Amino acid sequence: MARIPDNTHNNGDKTKRSQEAKNRQPEREDKESLPEYGYHGMEVEPFVPTDVFPSTQVRGKRRTTRKKKRVLWALMLVGGIVLLAVGSVFAYVLLLNPSAQFDGNLQTNQAEVITVDEGDSTPTPAGPGAPTPTPTLDPYEVVSAQADTSMMQNIVNVLLIGVDYAEERETWKGKHEYHSDVMMIMAINFDENRVDLISLPRDTYANIPGVRGIYKLNASINCGGGFDAPGGAGFLKTCEAASWMLGGIPVNYYYAVTMPAVKELVNAVGGVDYNLELSFKMAGRSYEAGPTHLNGQGVLDYLRVRKNVNEGGDLNRVNRQKAMLIALFDSMQKQNLILKIPDIIGSFDGQLFTNCTLGQTAALTKFAYTLDKSNIGMHSMSGTITNIFNWNFCLTDQTNRVKIIKTVYGIDVPRELEYTADYARYRWADMIATQYLDTTRELVDFVSQELAVDDLLPTMEPTPEPTPDGFVTPIPIIPPPETVTPAGMTGSGSFEVVRLSARSPIREEGYQRYSLGQREMFNDFLMTLDLLEEAQANARKEASKYASGKNNDLERLTQDVKDYASHVKESALQLAMDFGYPMNQFLWTYWYDKDPSFNEVKVDFR
Repeated sequence: MARIPDNTHNNGDKTKRSQEAKNRQPEREDKESLPEYGYHGMEVEPFVPTDVFPSTQVRGKRRTTRKKKRVLWALMLVGGIVLLAVGSVFAYVLLLNPSAQFDGNLQTNQAEVITVDEGDSTPTPAGPGAPTPTPTLDPYEVVSAQADTSMMQNIVNVLLIGVDYAEERETWKGKHEYHSDVMMIMAINFDENRVDLISLPRDTYANIPGVRGIYKLNASINCGGGFDAPGGAGFLKTCEAASWMLGGIPVNYYYAVTMPAVKELVNAVGGVDYNLELSFKMAGRSYEAGPTHLNGQGVLDYLRVRKNVNEGGDLNRVNRQKAMLIALFDSMQKQNLILKIPDIIGSFDGQLFTNCTLGQTAALTKFAYTLDKSNIGMHSMSGTITNIFNWNFCLTDQTNRVKIIKTVYGIDVPRELEYTADYARYRWADMIATQYLDTTRELVDFVSQELAVDDLLPTMEPTPEPTPDGFVTPIPIIPPPETVTPAGMTGSGSFEVVRLSARSPIREEGYQRYSLGQREMFNDFLMTLDLLEEAQANARKEASKYASGKNNDLERLTQDVKDYASHVKESALQLAMDFGYPMNQFLWTYWYDKDPSFNEVKVDFR
């Protein structure tokens, strides 16, 4: 555990003098007259600097009369009471309105010196009876005094969120809504004095609690109203989604930054020395692989790059983000800047968001100060990047996800079977099949009407030629073609098969226009539609078994749905060409994210 400051660590002489004074002075009731301030019913012990730090001045021994000693102790006692009152008010202000501590500019690196105003402009006389000057405060003790240690037990989850917002992007030609493109759970184990960082890839196919539809994980902030939603609703929705990723383990706290805040943070700590493992370019800026010193812009570019590099892709970018976070932490520890975190946070006006109080931030800062980077574990709920649902999604490796949760929290959680790669592929195949069936219904109506009109027209038959013996050669009757149904399929779908005439029409004005071959093509197409419907129904039954953890044949039946859907599309295009159906009437892609009956919240995934 992080060390707790000892309020009795002054030098032996002072302790002895304090005890002598206590023995000489009668018991006072002043403490009862002081107000007691609390936060959510908890008593807050005020921070009194003179009780913690010894004086920096060493005074020589001097003989003092009993009367002078009594005056000296009286002055010190009065000064202590005043400081106690000031400390109480200071603690009360922090806990009553912690957000006020985030206003203003970045403070200087000079340690704060607390002075006492006793309401009298008369200069305090110097001499043996004058109060001892208040010593310069140790930053660690300042943070300790502000720390809300009630949260420092067991494991606390804090979600670190990076929003892809920058002011210049408000006027560009790209999307104008912003996603939580960086999501990292910081599992702080106060009992074991360690931290585990769990990366959540932004493209993860995930459930957004309370919101209907298919979304990437980085859209959770949009489902909550955006990064600027009142009351931090967007960030809280992202916390809910992160909790779902953990199998229901709560994620109650967050710190979120925009892109400008990342630059400000790095610049505030003087940049970072880093060994780039790749060379890359970003917005005209070039970076070469190898040891280098990165400023805020350089770190931001490194965290964002994922295109046109050998180590590109979103998953590799996630790994770079974790490595950079460790590098920044290490750099701040070496420069003794960890204790400046509360001050640094106060400098990000409008670019940093959190639901942590100043006391909680101080508690985390205090913990980080004594944390060894060897006690920082790194994990990633990675998976397979697949072009599915019209976008590139990361299909989480559920076995790995369960293993991470067990390792970090010691809890067994089930796999989210409906969010496995197999189930996602089935779901997308089913959605495509439904779209194909829907978009070809107009084609079926069109061809049926064409054939109905064509059947009302006469056919022109060739005149029989007489044979040498005077007999007329009869025209052969061609039986209707037989349709073969694949094994396991009945072909009894919702599309009615048209029975064709055996006569071969002649294409002339006023006569039937469609041949027997075209009519056979239409019959085959209707049969294919029926078979696709049946394959879809069978796959849905297997999907239900899969989601229940029962034995199933989902993978094979998913492939059947894909195969029949592909055949339907191919046949539909040929049929449309033969019957003159407009090709632009087909809608082969289902844009579910634009369908309010499917996706409850419209999100621009670009």
